[in-house]
Amino acid sequence: METPASAGARVAFLTHYAELYGANRSLLGLIDGLTQHGVRPHVILPEPGDLLDALAVRTVPAAVLPIDWWVSTHRTPTGVASRLVQTVRHLRGLTAQIGQWGCDLVYSNSSVFAAGALAAAEMNLPHIWHLREFGRRDYDLAPDLGTRFARLGFRSADAVVCVSHALSRALLGRRPPAHARVIYNGVATEAEFDARRRAAEGTRGRRQPFTFVLVGRFRPSKGQADAIRAFARLTDAVNPVRLLLVGGAGGTGDQAYLDHCRDLAAGLGVADRVEFWGYIPDPERAFLAADVALMCSRSEAMGRVTAEAMSCGRPVVGYSAGGTSELIEHGTTGRLYRGGGDELAAAMGEYAADPALAAADGSAGWVVARRRHSVEAYVAQVGEVIRGVLTGRPPAA
Repeated sequence: METPASAGARVAFLTHYAELYGANRSLLGLIDGLTQHGVRPHVILPEPGDLLDALAVRTVPAAVLPIDWWVSTHRTPTGVASRLVQTVRHLRGLTAQIGQWGCDLVYSNSSVFAAGALAAAEMNLPHIWHLREFGRRDYDLAPDLGTRFARLGFRSADAVVCVSHALSRALLGRRPPAHARVIYNGVATEAEFDARRRAAEGTRGRRQPFTFVLVGRFRPSKGQADAIRAFARLTDAVNPVRLLLVGGAGGTGDQAYLDHCRDLAAGLGVADRVEFWGYIPDPERAFLAADVALMCSRSEAMGRVTAEAMSCGRPVVGYSAGGTSELIEHGTTGRLYRGGGDELAAAMGEYAADPALAAADGSAGWVVARRRHSVEAYVAQVGEVIRGVLTGRPPAA
């Protein structure tokens, strides 16, 4: 990747939150890889948090500045006007910081804000838009200025990166522009993939309940309640089994949903076999403690945790929609299901009844994931996009 056009280039990455969940963990891996190729990353984030701490350890220049969203769950004329005014008001601070760093390119790490595009236009700098979420489907976020205008904004970037073909179709249309690329997230280095495989092989033959795990922040769209209901059906026929639910609650609504899931497990008589681990910074520990991973979200743009589970040699039972259906090869690396709890329980039961099958599919998934989701592959592809933009020749899809 290193060329005179990209080596030493200063890139301003903008992100819309400061916790180390999927989008920012992918960003951090990208920053680590690009730094090794001579790119000099700088990061703007809206508040202090775990990401800021991780950047400080890496001595990556970072600044905390307001980044206003151009989407909302409750769109009103007053709200739209207020967000637009705030975006314009805060634009000067963004451009001043980017200018002070002497950046050559602006890189927006999400679809939920347009501040990066506006700052790049104001400074006559190239702009890359990395789209990671559906918005409306997964978080009920509607664009302030409408879907058509948002699509025009995305397509106007010098290059667009989407984390799945499903997301590209949803946000860019069925005929994406020539400068758009689909690049799946990298979740671990090749060395980490190898270490996780060794760790997975070390767990074989252990004497414990056959274990399912779902990793994700507690919110209805992630489907923890669906997993509990399916698990309750499963325990009538297959024992012993357990379910791990790993993730925290980010707000009042999320906490209410977490409490609902606890009550649901108790009401269905499986509270003693459902474990709530809370948030952990190293989800591979949860995957290695399990035999099969679940992805119950029906609107996952890609599903980083699906790839992470595969990196640990675990097959994934996932809902066949969005990016999930692109990552799982049904019958080879996991199971895809449609419908409700009966279908999910049937897929879970197939593995619980045959642990050797789960191990074989997990091994097959690891091979696919190491090729498709290594940080090295991820950085190389994004690096090509950055180099192409800086030379005025973004690579075609």
